[in-house]
Amino acid sequence: IFSILFIRSIARYELFSTARYELFSTINKFWNTLEKFISWICKKFDIAEEDNLVRDFQKETNTFIDPEKQIKHEEKEWDLER
Repeated sequence: IFSILFIRSIARYELFSTARYELFSTINKFWNTLEKFISWICKKFDIAEEDNLVRDFQKETNTFIDPEKQIKHEEKEWDLER
């Protein structure tokens, strides 16, 4: 019985590892696409500085484009609400 449970737990771990890898892969593809889109917008509308565009967007919307920064920002907000 133990060996069956052990095999099932390994199978679940492998399933979660695969799903996790696919999620990170999707997030990385999205991040790269977003960076390309911002560059394209800056070139299309002749905006000199991509950093200024991103900074202004983040400041005006209170939203970070970088998902890690956004998560940290939301966690800080949740801590302040408690």
